[in-house]
Amino acid sequence: MQTDPRQVLARVPAANRTTAYRETRSCKICGSGSVKFDIVDFNKWCSPDNFYAFGLSGVSVDYWRCVHCGFLFTDFFDNWTNDDFRRFIYNDDYLKMDGEYTAVRPARIAEDFGRRLQGAENARILDYGSGAGVFVQQMRERGFHHVEGYDPFSSPERPQGRFDIITCFEVIEHTGDPRATLADMLGFLEPDGCILLSQTLQPDDILERRGNWWYLAPRNGHISTFTEEALELMARSNGLLLRRGDTVFGLAGQDPSRFAQIGLQSVGPSFSTVRVHAPTAMPDSLISFTDRKTVWWHPMKTEEARQFRWTGGKLLQWQAKWPEVACLRVHVPLVSEIRANYAAACKLALDGVVRPVRMVRGEMTAEFDVTGKTAGRIELRTPPPVETTEGSPECAKGIAIATANDPIWPAPA
Repeated sequence: MQTDPRQVLARVPAANRTTAYRETRSCKICGSGSVKFDIVDFNKWCSPDNFYAFGLSGVSVDYWRCVHCGFLFTDFFDNWTNDDFRRFIYNDDYLKMDGEYTAVRPARIAEDFGRRLQGAENARILDYGSGAGVFVQQMRERGFHHVEGYDPFSSPERPQGRFDIITCFEVIEHTGDPRATLADMLGFLEPDGCILLSQTLQPDDILERRGNWWYLAPRNGHISTFTEEALELMARSNGLLLRRGDTVFGLAGQDPSRFAQIGLQSVGPSFSTVRVHAPTAMPDSLISFTDRKTVWWHPMKTEEARQFRWTGGKLLQWQAKWPEVACLRVHVPLVSEIRANYAAACKLALDGVVRPVRMVRGEMTAEFDVTGKTAGRIELRTPPPVETTEGSPECAKGIAIATANDPIWPAPA
């Protein structure tokens, strides 16, 4: 018998700004707190125009999003077996959900990678998550004779030996344990090899789209969705660097082989991220007036179960370190702004090089060329703070930035 919804509603706590943070999950990438993001029906599929063209199942699927790296996932499938997936996801109806799966998409990818990997025809290549094997067949026809495929559902026999290049196309969104999946791929990879994967990332406005994002589709088996930072953290935890392209990402160590270099050159520059927080402990001089009557930071505050500080000055500075990469993205975790469009008018600088701020998934970001550098001074330059209704200089505020020891926002180890 269905529970009377009035009984459920009677247990809902009074509305307040902490309700969304009452229940959390541990992020499967970085271990930080993940809060409930949205709920969709199991039958939601990757449709361009009608998410529920096949009707509603009546089964709800919760999605959670990490407040640190942005990894977005559901734990709905965590206890499923392969037989469960075959019965309810990868069954005879799956082609209705993804008509390009068997032939069209792998043929298109083979044409692309036949060009990308010219010069690596003698490389040992493994297509991880190979589906019906069309990519493997067409790459062999293009002169790549040492290509094999592995797929836990369609080609479950595990290949022997190690490979120079592993390809993985729109696969890792189907796993409920992305770290274990990457570890499995690395077990097939030569130490100086590379992984080339294509993956649809969350859009910049994911916080507005929520469950209405087309790719958040349990009926397609989309369990996990990624940000650049989540991919980079996953790579870094295995001693790898992430290379970021428009549609393809590369994972490799510091000294890739000749074949791996060919693949990586077709992707893009090595990439890392740095997140700067409001300080949790600081000298009195930064929280009180200077000779110019400027407050740099206001005292710690808590809202929505998150710790943050309001900025009081128009120039904030941090010292930061990062791996040896070519491109660095700086993130500032924005909690609130004193007025509309205040954050968009800010600028970020790295050692004097100034970039305008982009709002990406609710954070202020900017990117910098850091070739040859692994440390530097980050500056956040804001418009003049706004005097609030109290009118005193102490109340001049700009933006609220989350602190590093936010109880649901711990920095990953």
